[in-house]
This record gives sequence, structure tokens and C-alpha cells, in this order.
Amino acid sequence: METQKCVLYDRDCIGCLECEMCDLDPNKVCDNCGKCLDIRDYAVIKIDGIVGAPQAGKKNKAGKKNKKR
Repeated sequence: METQKCVLYDRDCIGCLECEMCDLDPNKVCDNCGKCLDIRDYAVIKIDGIVGAPQAGKKNKAGKKNKKR
């Protein structure tokens, strides 16, 4: 039978269950709530431009000016 490696320390698993404990409340078993992770519900990105979109004020293939939106 192959022994499991400890995920926290450089040793074989001794069954201490320290890896199952909550990082925020050491008296609680981890329930994967994610509160210890710094994950936001939203993200903000800046869009510099859209590839393939005609630019306002430039002429298109038909020679007509594109309208500003």
C-alpha cells in the first residue's frame, strides 16, 4: 500500500487533518466557503479598441464616412 504525501509539509500523511481545517477559524473544518480567498464578484477591464470595427470619421469601402455613435 502506497502512503499519501502531506499537502502542507514535506512528509508522509500522518492523519492529523490539519489540511482539512479552516484558515480563518482553526476550530472549524473547511467547508469551501471561499472567504479565505480574495475573489471579487466583478472585474474591471479597459477596452482600447475593437478589432475589425470601423472607426468613426474614416471612410469605409463604399467611400462613405462612418457615423459617430
